Amino acid sequence: MPKIKKETSPKKTIKKSLKTTTKKTAAKTHLTKKEKTLPKAQAITIDVIADDEEILSRQGFSALPDDNVEERENMDVQKKFFSDLVAEIKDKKNEQAFNDDLPFPAVKVPHKNKVGKSLGLYRRIATQFVLIIGIFLLVVAYFFLPSLKISLYPAAEAVVDNLSFQVISSVDNTENNSNTSRSLTGQLRSIPLNAEKVYEASGEEILGEEVIGEVTLHNEYNKDQPLVAKTRLLSPDNKLFRIKEAVNIPAGGTVVVSIYADQVSADMAIAPTRFTIPGLWVGLQDKIYATSDRAFEYRHQIKYYVKQRDLDQAMNDIKATLATKAQATIDSLDVSSQALAYALDDGAASMELGAKLGEETSDFIVSASNNLTLAFFSKNQAEALVKAKLAFLLPDDKKLSNFNSDDIVYRLDSFDDESNVATVTASFRGSMSLRTDADIIDQKQLVNLNRDQISEYLKAFPEIASFDLDFFPSFMKRAPSLADRIKVEVVQ
Repeated sequence: MPKIKKETSPKKTIKKSLKTTTKKTAAKTHLTKKEKTLPKAQAITIDVIADDEEILSRQGFSALPDDNVEERENMDVQKKFFSDLVAEIKDKKNEQAFNDDLPFPAVKVPHKNKVGKSLGLYRRIATQFVLIIGIFLLVVAYFFLPSLKISLYPAAEAVVDNLSFQVISSVDNTENNSNTSRSLTGQLRSIPLNAEKVYEASGEEILGEEVIGEVTLHNEYNKDQPLVAKTRLLSPDNKLFRIKEAVNIPAGGTVVVSIYADQVSADMAIAPTRFTIPGLWVGLQDKIYATSDRAFEYRHQIKYYVKQRDLDQAMNDIKATLATKAQATIDSLDVSSQALAYALDDGAASMELGAKLGEETSDFIVSASNNLTLAFFSKNQAEALVKAKLAFLLPDDKKLSNFNSDDIVYRLDSFDDESNVATVTASFRGSMSLRTDADIIDQKQLVNLNRDQISEYLKAFPEIASFDLDFFPSFMKRAPSLADRIKVEVVQ
């Protein structure tokens, strides 16, 4: 009776499969070693499904051949081989059935070559992944790592303007109803000034030529010697001169007299020398003679007269003289705690000219008089008005960097005697520069520009005196691609 096979559990089947695989490997190794020595196997019909016991039960003992030891050994070897083969086939069928019944795929032990191929694939995937990550990091670094810091050093820009306000006399301030925000209380004074000067006429007319000079007549004789006008004097080089007037030379005395030349030329202007008087007796010429102490002068005979230019220059100069006197008067006043504006009242000015146009004269006198009007007012109040005007002039992105109240110049424009109100103009100047929070640079305009392009862009701003460009990393010479990575600061 055939045996009934029991169903085995999956765990037992896995264990049996592993054992069978081990036996199979051992049987193959054993067969390989004895393959050369075994005799050729006889053809045997074997039921690969039935066990040995079933074969024996179907065949009687009488059917078995005679016991042959050598044949039996060969038979045992063949039986063992085919038995292992049958067991291996059964194990494979059981393993396949078990894998089909599992809810999850069976784990297969990879072959050594398959393991090597899998590891190579994993390495390639990992390398590609690392390369992708590296490229991504480089892209991120290109956009987000570079930066540019621009330090701006502002330039001082001049602010020049003026402001007009009224100064009202403190005496009449209570009765004056015209007070405004630009009205200051002060004092008004008037001081008279006078000046007089002599000026030369520049107009001239040449009438002729002349040689002029003086000589000293000597009389070493014991009698007086009279000489008539036009008496001749002869120089050692035979140049002839004449005296202008008649004289009487006392005995043992001298007389100084003017001379002139008969023939006028530049070479008649001779140096000091001794002259003889050819009109005297020869015996007296060594006792009565003439000498000169200075060289004679050759010149033109000129007639001077007053030109219009002389009158204009004289009037301008006399006005400047009055202004100088006015400044001297102002300097003598103690106004350290007050501001002062002054002016010369042109309406009260008077001028007298000592000559008329075309008058023949070499000089003339000019006199003038005027009133110096002074306005005294509070220096602090005036400065407050000026600073308010400056604050109005400054743009939102700039601040006042330099201002000196001592540089304010006050000018008296007008003065009303009846109302005692003066109009004063204050001229002032200062310097302004960029605030630290000023935003005059558009970072979007600098994106991807190199150093030279950025420099040209910044030099176009008159508000910027100089600048520094700090690239990060330092080897970068181009602005970042993102405007947010460009920082601009104003350094005071």
